[in-house]
Amino acid sequence: MSSDERAKDGGDWKVELGQRFAAFIDAYERRSLEALGELFWHDEDIVVVGTHSNLHFVGWAQVEHSFHRQFEHLRDLRVTLRSEPRWHGGAPPSTMACLTVPAMDLTVTADGKPTTFTGIRVTCAFERRGTAWRMVQMHWSLPRVEVLVDHGAP
Repeated sequence: MSSDERAKDGGDWKVELGQRFAAFIDAYERRSLEALGELFWHDEDIVVVGTHSNLHFVGWAQVEHSFHRQFEHLRDLRVTLRSEPRWHGGAPPSTMACLTVPAMDLTVTADGKPTTFTGIRVTCAFERRGTAWRMVQMHWSLPRVEVLVDHGAP
């Protein structure tokens, strides 16, 4: 699709948000709290949840604490997308967009042992405020049941 065609159907938001999601993966793999902080709105009602009972965080303080705990306990983080991201909404004048990734793998080292979670389904909701897009919700659906990180209280 040419840039003229993308602009005509409002597709530039897909490029921008694709770059934001790629920046999330990069920040997560590098274990950078600072970079992750630039990708989320720091609201008290943002939500990050996962399949496991210990993965339910509301508000930036809890989300940041979760990432901090993960980075304390996990090493060698590697994200592999196994399916193309799918985008919904986002075209002007919308201020909301949703990304779904039907299949993603996460390889980590926990307690000195490498492990891979395959087939994770990810959904991210982005909100545009002014000209900036940031995440307000994220959900990871993990097919494995073991808990690698005790998140404790923030």
